Amino acid sequence: MNADQYIQKLLELSEKKLNGLRQILKLTEEQSEVITEDQVDELQKIIDLKQQQMDSIDELDQAFEVYYSRVKTVLGVQSLEEVRMSELNGAAELKQIITTIYDIIKQIQRLEGMNNTKVRDILDKLSSEIRQIKQGQAVNNGYNIGSKLPQQSYYFDKKK
Repeated sequence: MNADQYIQKLLELSEKKLNGLRQILKLTEEQSEVITEDQVDELQKIIDLKQQQMDSIDELDQAFEVYYSRVKTVLGVQSLEEVRMSELNGAAELKQIITTIYDIIKQIQRLEGMNNTKVRDILDKLSSEIRQIKQGQAVNNGYNIGSKLPQQSYYFDKKK
């Protein structure tokens, strides 16, 4: 394969990754909407779908790395930054797609940060409620201690 063919393959992989990241962004936005105490099942489904997309993107990244190293070898450079974009057919488009990929990744990271904050708030609220329930149980157990004592005893005076 020549350098232009490698660039075309990198373009294909990058477009697939971009589509996958757009799907992850959409799922992350859906995740933001369902992060509540009573939608745990829906949240788990979204997380599973996101994981599938991430696994697919990992495979694309591995293939991208292989083709990227091959194109660098063919061109005899350490980085594509050393090559003028006008010399390679599709290189400018590849650069644009990679820039878009980075932008979407930043959006996903921002949303994930907000989602993590929501989840922490819900967990703090739940742990506070659990603490109150445990305190209530301790107080209740203190009041009901009489039922745990032995039954009332009677003294019979036999001297009479």
